[in-house]
This record gives sequence, structure tokens and C-alpha cells, in this order.
Amino acid sequence: MLKVEPGDTLANVLRRHIADDILVGVFKPGSRLDERSLAEEYGVSRTPVREALKQLVSAGLAESKPHSGSVVRGVEPERVSSLCEASILLESLCARLAASRITAVELGRLKKVHRACEACHQEGDVDGYALENRRFHSAVIAATQNQDLADAVEFCRLRIAPYQRMPFRSFERRAASQQEHKRIIDGLEKADPAAAEQAMSEHLKAAAIAIDEHLQSSPSRT
Repeated sequence: MLKVEPGDTLANVLRRHIADDILVGVFKPGSRLDERSLAEEYGVSRTPVREALKQLVSAGLAESKPHSGSVVRGVEPERVSSLCEASILLESLCARLAASRITAVELGRLKKVHRACEACHQEGDVDGYALENRRFHSAVIAATQNQDLADAVEFCRLRIAPYQRMPFRSFERRAASQQEHKRIIDGLEKADPAAAEQAMSEHLKAAAIAIDEHLQSSPSRT
């Protein structure tokens, strides 16, 4: 039975499970992702499976082919690197803006999410950590009070999401991520745009390196 946390969706949960299977080689490049079979395997209807596959196509892990449905694509590290670069630039700008716009209530919520991240990290809960990490970044983005910028960031985040979870299996990467999050919070709390921007940039650059290292050894690499 798939667990859907508050604020998440069944389609997103399915996307993460299928993406993991692609990245570790359970589904090989060129293999068909059959809606009916996946729905039966996970005990869900075909509607969330269909949405999950659309997300995987957007991320570049699958492609839609006439008469074949969704087919697994080999991972292209260069494209993922390009998306990470765009995300670094956009989210760093978000942190800069948030430093001068975040409210006390929003900062309190961000610290609460940070504590939730720490609890998941210590428990070795990879899924939980990945979820709270997404909430952390969403909270910073929301604090910009700029919906157009948030929409641009979301375009990149959706496409990078399938690749982000795997590095969190490492205790060391989660620990480093927590320290990086703390520096972002410090910059925001001090209302220091330059410090917040730098902390976010360094955090996302470290995450991009971890993603690239994982992809270089992935069985699904093209």
C-alpha cells in the first residue's frame, strides 16, 4: 500500500517509485512502462499511473511513442546537468529575495521543516527526508512572494525531482544537506540577501554534484 503524505499526491509517489526503478536498472532503456501492469503492481487505478508517466516524460526518464505508450529512456547526464544549472540560478535568486521578504511566521515554519528533515535523517528515512527537503525548498520559494518566479523554478524542480532522491540514501549527503539548510536559514533570519543567496547556491551545487556522481554509475545511463 503506497503511503501519501499530506501535501503530496499519489501520482508523485508513483513517479518516485518508478523513477527509482529506472535509475537502478529494474526498468531498462527501451522497455515499455505499461499503465495496466503498473496499476496492478501498485494496487491503484490507471489515472495516477498515467499522470506519473507524464511526469517521467517531462523529466526525460521516459518518452511517449505512438502505439507503444511510455518507454524508458536512458539517462542523459548532460541534460540533468543543464537543469541543475538553471535550478541553481533560479533558487539562489529566490533565497536572495526571500531574505528581505520572509515573514516571522514563514521563518518559523521553515525551521519546523528543518527539524522534520533532521528527524528523518537520524531515522534513516530516505522517503521522509526527500519529502521534507522538497517542503524546505518550497517554503523558501514561497517566501519570495513572486508567483512568476515560483512557476519558473517549478519547471526545473519537476524535471530534476526523479534524480534527487537517490543521493539521500547516503547518511553523509543527508548530514551535509542539513548543514547547508542551516546556513540558508541563518541568511534568511539575518535578512542578509547575499548570505542567503550564497548559501542556497552552495547547497544546490553540492546537490548537483551528488546527483551527477550517482548518474555516472547508473545502469540507465545512455
